[in-house]
Amino acid sequence: MSTIRAFIALPLPSDMKKEFAAIQTQLRESHADVKWDTPEKFHITLKFLGDVESARVISIAGELQNSIGSLSGFEVSYNSLGAFPNAINPRVVWIGSQQNEHVVELQERVERVCESFGFTKEDRPFHSHVTLGRVRGSQNLNRLTAKIKSITFQPLIARCTEVHIMRSELKPAGSVYTLLNSIPLAS
Repeated sequence: MSTIRAFIALPLPSDMKKEFAAIQTQLRESHADVKWDTPEKFHITLKFLGDVESARVISIAGELQNSIGSLSGFEVSYNSLGAFPNAINPRVVWIGSQQNEHVVELQERVERVCESFGFTKEDRPFHSHVTLGRVRGSQNLNRLTAKIKSITFQPLIARCTEVHIMRSELKPAGSVYTLLNSIPLAS
């Protein structure tokens, strides 16, 4: 049976992706050794599935529809720029959202559905964020950390109306995402 690499995501509207790309452009000025994500890949990962049988993705989508389809659409306020594990030693540069009960409930429901299909429950606390880039080396790292600390922006608000199941194909030039399924939230 064929497998695909997949994840479940909260997509961003295209105007929000442009706003995030503008912040990313400021970070690029550091000339740090970072593999920057392209704006069309910006999203919040709710659950990374890894390699999964194609037929199971269809079953997971059906169960997700049952679990989250009754949740109403909601707004998310993005208000912070940061890095994992921290801004002093960045490995992943991100834009984060305010703690949001709707995102937390959505992620918990996604986690429960995936657990019912045998996926391991994530043991780290969920941190709602959009990855901008991954640090590859130490070149100009101090300039990057200074940028992360100095860039400020007004909260950016996005309306969330659906959840996506995405395929991620690893290619030499980077991963390529393909939408497999879109699950609308109640209006």
